[in-house]
Amino acid sequence: FMSTMETMQVQLPQGAFSGQQLQVSTPRGLMTVTVPMGVVAGQFFTISLPAQPAPSQCALAQPAPKGVSVSQPLLSVEECSGSDTDFPREPCPPIVMGTVVEDAMPKVAPASSLADQLSYSNVVAEPHPEDVGGEVAISAARADGAGAGHPTAWYSDDQLEALKCSPMPADTFTAGVGSASRPPVGEVICQGLPVTSAAVVMGTPIVTTQGGFPVVSSAQAASSAATKYDGWEGIKSCDGRLQVDLDELMLFFNTHNTRPLLGVEVHGWHRERRSRTVTRRDKDGRTHHETEHYWVTVTDFEYKVDLTRFIFPFGYIASVDENQLTVLQLLRKFVDDDNMLKSLSMIKEVQFDYSAMRAMVHGYIRSLGWRRGLTVSFPKANYSVRVYHENWLSQMWENQCVNILCHLTVLPCLAMRLYRGDCSCWCGGGHKEEDLRSFFRIQYAPVQVFEAIRPMLWCPGFSGAQFAMEMLRDVFW
Repeated sequence: FMSTMETMQVQLPQGAFSGQQLQVSTPRGLMTVTVPMGVVAGQFFTISLPAQPAPSQCALAQPAPKGVSVSQPLLSVEECSGSDTDFPREPCPPIVMGTVVEDAMPKVAPASSLADQLSYSNVVAEPHPEDVGGEVAISAARADGAGAGHPTAWYSDDQLEALKCSPMPADTFTAGVGSASRPPVGEVICQGLPVTSAAVVMGTPIVTTQGGFPVVSSAQAASSAATKYDGWEGIKSCDGRLQVDLDELMLFFNTHNTRPLLGVEVHGWHRERRSRTVTRRDKDGRTHHETEHYWVTVTDFEYKVDLTRFIFPFGYIASVDENQLTVLQLLRKFVDDDNMLKSLSMIKEVQFDYSAMRAMVHGYIRSLGWRRGLTVSFPKANYSVRVYHENWLSQMWENQCVNILCHLTVLPCLAMRLYRGDCSCWCGGGHKEEDLRSFFRIQYAPVQVFEAIRPMLWCPGFSGAQFAMEMLRDVFW
């Protein structure tokens, strides 16, 4: 045990106030702290951490990177607070640079002790057409060296143990998002340690995948290629080094292979029948007024709960190319391509039993007394990493106004798409490569994740009598 006390800076989230008690997740575990007097939302205050216990074997095997303060959190409390964004923004624990993966992952109760919670899944969730991304079950997707339709490849047990003893990758995407409700814009600030030689870094990986792709932690070595946000989708770069150097390209995808932002969204709603007066004109030019009835969907409550922290932080980069090209072959194809509109995209997918999770959340909200419409979905963000070639033609194509104008006038759009090879019979095949995948997994049982987030689930009070009154209102109104 350490005999000295350490401190940590905490940013007060919106809605909190002086004198209020908050629960803060620290490297020592959950702590209840009282907000000092005079501190307002957005300001920082210092808390003292208890004595540090003896480090685990993983911590001894992977010390914190030199030159990085181990007391500096990657995310503040406010940056994890809720907001009206397109992805979940709920309070999540700050991650300290250099923290070992095994120590950073949430500690949950064993699944065998949570059998009672499975009763919530007896209520079948209604399907909803607006449920959005993130719902990728453990299903068919080609890994390097295997044909399409084979199970998704994953790390071996020995590789998982090595990754668990590695430092947590720096979350380059979330650090620049903050609590803004608009999509992130501008340059991405790299939080890892920049390197001078990508070849040296990629030559000493933590593990190497079955397809030969080396995996390194961005906390120890990060790409210094200039990178921009690509909205909520992820990030993009047209740095010149990525166009000609295979090692730089591999390091870039390693650096930005961070966990997608994933959450569970609970939406309570009801339908209302309304009337309006409309003016119609018949074929003889005469006008008359009619009363028109229509239905609208009214939101009663809507919130998101963060699930990102349950995702294992190292995604397995693989190829799903129908021509059996491996990851390294796809990267080499991009480097050797001289097309001005070439691009290479990596899509992140999170594998989890979403059906079971949805059923438990849905059943629990119903058990709280909610009888109106209910939709449970899984929004996500930061699911794309894209590299493209910077030149006058690609700048025109990337410009939103020019892109819309090209599509409106049809011919320029058709010419550019043919030049890019969107039709494989032209220009020697496609130059827009989208067959790179990064498979992430939530390695907890759905019941474990549900029990961990259950205190954050809620709904307004709504009695059976109120539900009956609403049905009578719809009948007689």
